[in-house]
Amino acid sequence: MNLKKRKKKKIINKLVIIIILLIISISHVLKIFNDKMLPQIINYSEVETKKIVSTIINSTIIEQIAKNTTMDDLFITLKDSSGNIKSIDINSSEANKLLVDATTLVEQNLKYLENGEIEKLNLSSNILSSHDPLKLKKGIIYEVPSGVILNNVLLNNLFPKIPVKMDLIGDIFCKLNTQIESYGINNALLKVNINIEAEVKILLPFVSQNTKISTDIPIVMKIIEGNVPNYYYDGYLNIPYVTNNVKQ
Repeated sequence: MNLKKRKKKKIINKLVIIIILLIISISHVLKIFNDKMLPQIINYSEVETKKIVSTIINSTIIEQIAKNTTMDDLFITLKDSSGNIKSIDINSSEANKLLVDATTLVEQNLKYLENGEIEKLNLSSNILSSHDPLKLKKGIIYEVPSGVILNNVLLNNLFPKIPVKMDLIGDIFCKLNTQIESYGINNALLKVNINIEAEVKILLPFVSQNTKISTDIPIVMKIIEGNVPNYYYDGYLNIPYVTNNVKQ
């Protein structure tokens, strides 16, 4: 009887030791995963998420905002009796309307992407041609290859891929930026860009990551003509030229 109890006790002790070793091994593997592999997955997912979100934002502004916007809509130009430009002032009501429309459309399209309703995206059909439409309809905007985890591209197709989803959080922020550059002789090139900032949550199995995406999209540009000066230098010959005082 004692012999049976001893054998049973030995078996129990071995099982306890095996369980403890398994727990230690699993904990060690999870620690390695958290310390080395998880940051790689998150970084890779963040890059790919920024790509697709930026693509949606850019296409929304270019296709639904910029093509319907002109410089005359955004600015009020005052000229003197000779036709020379005295001042250019922003048309605040039109600028505010543009920003409201841009914010609404970008938020709407990102929500469609988040919910997998890609058929509602009123954008060019080829902007998401590199993505699997069946996956997008499930709300999966990207799948991280297994090779990224193990740093080996040969393993990409051997193991399951990690699905990446996106969740729009917070508000969409839009603002107009203007730039003026010299253009030719006494002319200026006026550029108007719209800056859009969105905050999204990258959703992975068992982990999530918040990230901000900011992008600048040019919407209109115009050459502002000034009077050509009577006297200027040719940079190659270093000889002064005299011209008529006419507009370029």
